[in-house]
Formats: sequence, C-alpha cells, structure tokens
Amino acid sequence: MRPRGASRFVFIVSLAVLLAVYAQAEPKKKIYNNSADQVFKAALRTARERHVVTYVDEKTLMFTFETGRSITSQGFVANASVEPEGDDKATLIINVQTKKGFSWGAGDRMSEKFYQQVGDELAGDPKQKSAVKAPENAIAVPDAKAVPVEPSMTKSAGGGALATSNVTAAANGKVSVISVPDSADVYVDDGFVGNTPATLKLSAGKHTVKVTQDGYKAWSKEVNVFADSEVNLKASLQKN
Repeated sequence: MRPRGASRFVFIVSLAVLLAVYAQAEPKKKIYNNSADQVFKAALRTARERHVVTYVDEKTLMFTFETGRSITSQGFVANASVEPEGDDKATLIINVQTKKGFSWGAGDRMSEKFYQQVGDELAGDPKQKSAVKAPENAIAVPDAKAVPVEPSMTKSAGGGALATSNVTAAANGKVSVISVPDSADVYVDDGFVGNTPATLKLSAGKHTVKVTQDGYKAWSKEVNVFADSEVNLKASLQKN
C-alpha cells in the first residue's frame, strides 16, 4: 500500500503540471486601433530589440521568438500573429510555450508586458532595457598632413641595398648596379647607399653613381633617371 505522504506528493506534482500546461495553452489576444501592418512591424521590432527572433513570415504576418531564462523555467517560445480587423484595427495573438520547467503564470506576465511594449512602440515611445549613451561632441579634425614618404632603403635580392629617396615611389626610377669584383661600395650623389650588387630607387633627374673598392680606381657614371624607368650599370673596376 502506498504511503499517504507519497500519494499526496504525486497528486501535488501532477496538479502542478496540469496547471502549468493549462496556463500556457491558452493564446493571448489584444486589439490595437492600428492597421495590421503597423501592429506587425511594431511587434517584430519589439521582439528583435528584447528577445531572439527565430522565424518571420511577412506575408502571413507571423513570427516566432524566444525569451531568456527565469527562476522557474528555461525561457519561453512565443508564436505571434496579427489578424486584420479593419482598416485601422488589428489583433495581436501570442501563444507562449515554456521550453522546459514550470511557468507559474510567467508566460502570461510576459505576454502582458509584450503587449505593453508593442503599444509603446506604436506610440513612438519604446522603453529600451539598455541605456542610450549621449552622443559625442564634434571633434575638431586638423588639416590634412602630408603622408610621410616611405624610405626606399631596403635589401636587394643580391645582398646590396636600395638608395634612399625623398620622393614618392611613383616618381622613382630603378637603377641596378653590379661590379667586378663585387661587394664594392656604392655612392649616389656622394652619399653612400650600400654595396654591390645593389638596386637603387632614385628620383627622376640626373644622378652620379660612383663605385669604389680598396686597391681599385673609382668608377663613376652620370645617369638620367626617368620615372618608372630601369637602368642597369656594370662597373668594371681597374686596379691601381
């Protein structure tokens, strides 16, 4: 024979389940003195701003959204639909189901709150959950500055160097210098730029390229560099 206490516990649990199912099985309805399209858009905006919308059918004026968890349940799934009642009247129907657990009337409270939020949205006075930050004051922007020129001194494939130029790459020409013997010092306009073999990026115009090495006579050449041009120089050094 089952103890009286156990029977009472089973009865209470069963009654609670039935009450919870019954409470959430009844769809809620509310009539607004607005067109069906206005009510649908206001309800959809409300759901997107406060919950998670999972399905939308604009043709039939239906959508589904999910809410967050509460103390007694793991959240709700709500089906919302709008039925036209005339040119300036529509009914918003909400059917709330708990994901898991007991609602204890929380689904009904959520529906009533949602109806109020939709009314606020229609009135143009939505009360957002998150605070809206004040806009930043205008920030004064200084006059545009010239972009610093990227130095052209980089390593070449042969281990030499690239000459430094104070003009943009678009106005440069390329001068490749090799020497016999190699690893000689390279100067451009009396400025040391590296060792041979070297690839030099020089500004358009005339430049003097000089190649020197200990025990050899200096070699020099004046070149006229054009933008986007390429010149190849070979310095055959003579011994002193």
